[in-house]
Amino acid sequence: MKMIQVIRKLADGIVVVLFATLSTLVLVQVVCRLFHIPQTWIDEVSKFVFIWLVYMGGAVTVRRGMNITFDLFLDGLKGRAFQILFTFVNICCVAFLVIMAVLGSQSAWINRTQSSSMTGVNMGLMNLAIPVGCLLMLGAQIEYYVRIMKNRKERDS
Repeated sequence: MKMIQVIRKLADGIVVVLFATLSTLVLVQVVCRLFHIPQTWIDEVSKFVFIWLVYMGGAVTVRRGMNITFDLFLDGLKGRAFQILFTFVNICCVAFLVIMAVLGSQSAWINRTQSSSMTGVNMGLMNLAIPVGCLLMLGAQIEYYVRIMKNRKERDS
């Protein structure tokens, strides 16, 4: 359990750093454009940071239960009906994340020899955001499922 907390805190910290970095890069880009100083590398780096932010931030949203679900419909269900539908929805989410992690790994492997045009960053590293983020989301999805099922059982009894 301690390892999960360390991974969770590390992911949260990375999301904060990525968001701050993205905000700073965009601000610098705007100021540079204002003074007609072209900085083309900022656009490319911003895209890379954004990609990592999306996948790493996805784990945070899933863990907090902020991902897209059928909340209105699920909240109206009781007992066994809730358990069946909630389990089905989570199985679909887990299956999607596993598929994305596998395909993302394949994409990272295929693109490992390519570099970006402006900064020379390895594109395999950029594609690695997909499996890393999906694996973190997978763990968060399972954790969320267990937590909600436990809370529902306590509430219903």
